[in-house]
Order: sequence, then C-alpha cells, then structure tokens
Amino acid sequence: MLSPIAILIAWYAFHYSQTGYIFGNPEFFRYNVQATASPVRIVLAFLIRLWQAFGYMHMLVLTLLMAWAMTRPAIKDDDVERKRIGVRAQCIFALLILAYATSMALVGGAVLARYMLTVVPLVIIVAVSTLRRRTRAWPAFIVLTCASFVTACFLNPPYGFAPEDNLAYRDYVTMHKDAAAFLQARYARARVLTAWPASDEISRPFLGYVTHPFQIVQVEDFTVEEVMGAAQERNRFDVALVFSTKYEPPHPLLAHWRAWDRIKARFFGFHHDLPAQVAAQILGGRIVFTESSAGQWAAVIELERARDAQRNSRSSGHEMAGMRLDHQPNFPSLR
Repeated sequence: MLSPIAILIAWYAFHYSQTGYIFGNPEFFRYNVQATASPVRIVLAFLIRLWQAFGYMHMLVLTLLMAWAMTRPAIKDDDVERKRIGVRAQCIFALLILAYATSMALVGGAVLARYMLTVVPLVIIVAVSTLRRRTRAWPAFIVLTCASFVTACFLNPPYGFAPEDNLAYRDYVTMHKDAAAFLQARYARARVLTAWPASDEISRPFLGYVTHPFQIVQVEDFTVEEVMGAAQERNRFDVALVFSTKYEPPHPLLAHWRAWDRIKARFFGFHHDLPAQVAAQILGGRIVFTESSAGQWAAVIELERARDAQRNSRSSGHEMAGMRLDHQPNFPSLR
C-alpha cells in the first residue's frame, strides 16, 4: 500500500528536473493550494463536495429514497432476510467518500462536480443495495432515479453550475461557434477582445471554431472592472467577443440571499458578467451579433473604428470594381 508513495516521489522528482517546480508553476500552486488554505473555505468546500456526491444532478432523489428505505425493516425471502453489503465494507466506503471529499476541499481552486465522480459510484452501490434489501418496489425506484438523472441532463438547476455538467454545454458550443463564424465572415483580420475559453477557440483553428487564427487581446472575464480596464486601451482591439463566463439561472434559488453571492465571490471566484448592452456602452461600440439560451449568452461588439474601416474597405472595393469595368482589356473575338 506504500508503493504509490514511491511512484509520486519519482513523478515529482521528474517534474522538478524538467520545470524547476515541484508542484507546478507559482500561479498554479497559488490558485490550487495557497488560495484554498482558509478554514472557512475548507468547510464550505467540504459541504459542497458532499452535495456533489449525494445530491447533484438529481442524485438527491436516490439519496432520499435510500434514507426512506432505512426506516423500513429488511425484507424476508423464505424467512431469510435479504443480504446487505457487509458493515465493514460500508465503513470502508464511507471512509473513502469522507477522505476524498476532505482532500478535494483542501486543494483545488475550482470546486467542480466532476472531480467527485471517483466516489459517486460508491454512493450508488450502497443506495441500490439498501433499496433492494428493504422495499419490494426497488426496481420502480431505480427507474425513477434514472429518469430523474436524464431530466437533469436537459434541465438546468436553479443555481449556478458548470454548463459542461449537462447538455447546456451543447448550447454553449453552438453559441460560440456561431459567434466565431460571424467574426470570421465579417472581421477576418480584426483584433478581438475576449476572455478564455473563447480566446483559445478563435486563436487555435484545430479546435474547429475558425479556419484561421485571430489576434487576441485577453481579459479575465467581463466584470465591470475588466471591461472598464479594456475600455482604457480600446486602441488595441477592433471588436469584442463577450459572453457569459458563469451560468446564471433566470430565477436563482437564493436570489434574495445576497450574503451567499459575497461568500462565493470571496472564496470561489464568483462574479457577475456585465450584460452585453452595458459592455458595448462602456467599450464605445454597438452589438452586431447576439445569441442566448437558458442563462447563457454570447455577443459581438463592433467598435466605431472597426465600422469605419469596414465601410472604407467596401468603398475601396466598389471603386476597384469600377476601375476594372472601365479598363477591360480588348481581347480578340473568337468568332
């Protein structure tokens, strides 16, 4: 059981020899270790991790069914109680879940639900075993659980979540692909202000959003501070691709509890992106493309300078076309 330690030591030694860092570059270490060292954040992150293991993506349905089943006696088949998972095995499962949730609360700047997929199967195994042991309707409850999970793939929750956790990511990709196609069609040589991941999408053609790379001016997000900072250097870009960097539900579950927003902003990097119309006013441009879908949106803002350049380009094109028509060479007739 100690052999993984030797493997880790070898890996860290190799990593240090190649990069000069043991755990990663300073920014990576700050975001994933140093910034998470607050006791309050650790407790909050631990509670979020438990929610992700027992309640997220409608796992709450299975958890509540399991809790209800625990109040019922074990079913007997031919006067013999249905078997349970051994108590020792269940204790090991519980220890693994708690240890993993604790470790994920201690490190990791982004509290993403997919990191908990390692232990979610343990919860499912115990829950299904409990239902089978204590209720004869357990197949129907399993069907209900599966149906609730499928609906979670299509219906967004009434709170912030990572769009890539369900099919909201399909809407995200479609919107960004449409915005990238619009940029490529109308502003092929423009310098684009945007944030990650759109900065990668339109600067790395192999991702499939564009056929040629754009020159990028990158901001962290589209908060008022970032947009106002970009407005001070608007001569560095011609258009802006702005979008929702955080999913915000139309009707948030905790809309009236402002303290939760402050807690998320302090410990988990939460922020509100400016609406596209407000960003356009601050940047001194106008919206020429917009698309939205269930709490997500994307827009292209054209600056006045880019509009003038495009108008001049069209005028020059018309003049050149007129010159070509006025000076057609006299080829000999084939007749």
